[in-house]
Amino acid sequence: MPDEVWNEAAKHHEPPALATLLLQIALINVWNRLNVPIRQVAGGWG
Repeated sequence: MPDEVWNEAAKHHEPPALATLLLQIALINVWNRLNVPIRQVAGGWG
């Protein structure tokens, strides 16, 4: 991520909140990448 984006986010969030936000974005990315070969539609379980 460019420094400009990080610095702008840091203006709005304390370090623990920024770390949590970054982790959430990373987890969403992982789940999206894992779902590509499975092709499970969100909410299609039941």
